[in-house]
Amino acid sequence: MLTILICALSHAQGTVEAEFDTIYNYAFEALKGTHSKKILIDESHNTIYSLPYGKDTAREMLRIMEEDGFTVEFTGQKLDSTNLNKNKPDILVIHGMPNDKIELTGTGKKEVMYKSPLHNEEVTDITKYVYNGGSLFLFLSHFPGGSGALPLLEAFSIKFRDGYAYHPNFPGHKCGLCSHFIMTKKNDLINTNHPVLTSRLSEKTLPETVKFLCGAAIFRNPEDNILSFPKNTINFSPTSDRSMDIEEGSDAYAGMIGFNFGAGRVIVCTDQGIFRSLNLLIDGEKIPVTIHDPECDNAGLFLNSIRWLSKLQE
Repeated sequence: MLTILICALSHAQGTVEAEFDTIYNYAFEALKGTHSKKILIDESHNTIYSLPYGKDTAREMLRIMEEDGFTVEFTGQKLDSTNLNKNKPDILVIHGMPNDKIELTGTGKKEVMYKSPLHNEEVTDITKYVYNGGSLFLFLSHFPGGSGALPLLEAFSIKFRDGYAYHPNFPGHKCGLCSHFIMTKKNDLINTNHPVLTSRLSEKTLPETVKFLCGAAIFRNPEDNILSFPKNTINFSPTSDRSMDIEEGSDAYAGMIGFNFGAGRVIVCTDQGIFRSLNLLIDGEKIPVTIHDPECDNAGLFLNSIRWLSKLQE
């Protein structure tokens, strides 16, 4: 393990100390040499890759991509049609994009304005890129940074509840309001009938347990759910001054969805850490986040996701 300094993560605990996992390697039958698929990862916006240690936190994700034969490239350019047509990615990855925070002064009262870092042109061009056959893998940031990807969610008719998804059967750390969900087929939180999983190329990649440690709620169509939240899940949305939480409950909330859009495909996940290689160090406790956790099969879900998005799995 390689311990790093205090790092800011989009997590209910705010700024926490963490260490990288440098040991775990997911074992699977790779497709390297059978395809020429390409993954383009956004570095132009404020994502996890904007941090100096960002790639280290995604070590196993990147290794699985490359081991399975994907060409992985990063782009620091605007995500417009010029960039997308030049690079021609099979999958575009945007991993965590909080809102830009702008302080307004001059009237005697300071206020904060939040806005998406995405330009209208980027939203339009990304949506058309998917419609014309590309795929998008989008990991959302959420409160306290908000989601700068909200315009993309609206473009794809996805509803988003910024805050913390909570269910009493799955309390968060120290009984916190951001639930740590343990998802299985048995508790109906893993949708094994979703094409991401029914199209799997090996029974060994079918996840039996997925850990989803703190996320917000999204929903679109029920059949889009890959990872559902339990019925009567509550979304806690703190007020602007954080003096109270506004509660909203639903039977339709999800943490990860996937769907076809035109000739392309989209997966959206609200847990930024679900496939990352970190141990959070909180109050003397080590919490794996999350791909290397021996008690879950998050790596198998990730492999099926990138294969489905790239149409290696139909």
